[in-house]
Amino acid sequence: MPVASQSDAKNASSGWSSRQSKPKRKRRAFFIALVIITLLTVQLFVYVDRNVKGPLMHLAKIRVKQIATQAINRAITDQVMRGRELDKLIEWKTDSRGKVTSFVLNYNEHMRITSETVDIVESSLKNIHEISDKIPLGQALGSPLIASFGPRIPVKMEPQGAVKVELNTRPMDVGINMVLVEVYIKVTEEVAIVIPFDLEPEVVETQIPISYLLVVGDVPMYYYDGKGQPVGANREKAPALSLPMQSVPSSGGSGSISGSKQEGITVPAQTETHADPTAPVETGDVQQHVGNGNTGP
Repeated sequence: MPVASQSDAKNASSGWSSRQSKPKRKRRAFFIALVIITLLTVQLFVYVDRNVKGPLMHLAKIRVKQIATQAINRAITDQVMRGRELDKLIEWKTDSRGKVTSFVLNYNEHMRITSETVDIVESSLKNIHEISDKIPLGQALGSPLIASFGPRIPVKMEPQGAVKVELNTRPMDVGINMVLVEVYIKVTEEVAIVIPFDLEPEVVETQIPISYLLVVGDVPMYYYDGKGQPVGANREKAPALSLPMQSVPSSGGSGSISGSKQEGITVPAQTETHADPTAPVETGDVQQHVGNGNTGP
């Protein structure tokens, strides 16, 4: 009987120890799994930080610039230019014969448009600040197969600094005696692109045309084309032009030059205009006098 009791005691102790070892193994497995998950998470974060943050910021800049430009253009077009008389923006200067010689911007209209544009742009940026766009993470990886997959990363824009507004003119030649003047507004604002764990400043520039003006000058009696030939109704009265020739000596195989053999190279002539010397044509602050084949300020 004592022998049986000793064996029962051994079996009971072994069962108790096995029940105690099972929770230990579970805790150990849970700890190992937690360490593995932590390491994988850290590796994923490092990979995203090194390889995805740059392309993601690039996409965020493009998206924010697009949103900001559309909002500013729409606001300026709908509010600043609604019912405005742009004829008051430019004051023309004429001579005694009534021909346009120059023009200047009306300072009062200039300042009014500039101040209204600043207010509208600032209010538009505040409205954009409340908008949060989202970009799929697959787009930042550069693969077209997973461009629409992955978590969507929020992108926001924070206005920074003051808004700068300039009202400028830009002349464009549309013919021999015509100049097209474009009046446009240039808006420059500083914003900050915000993505998770990163923030980068960006400058958004927008140019919005508001008016076009065509200035027509005197028609020249004749002018010269690129080949030096006179063109126009009075081309037969144009004096003959001798194009400059540039000579280049040819060298032999021994390095010495024998004889005077030269090859002439024709340099294309520039276009030259002739008109009445007493009729100046001026655009903005640049005045052009045409006559006798010379142009001057």
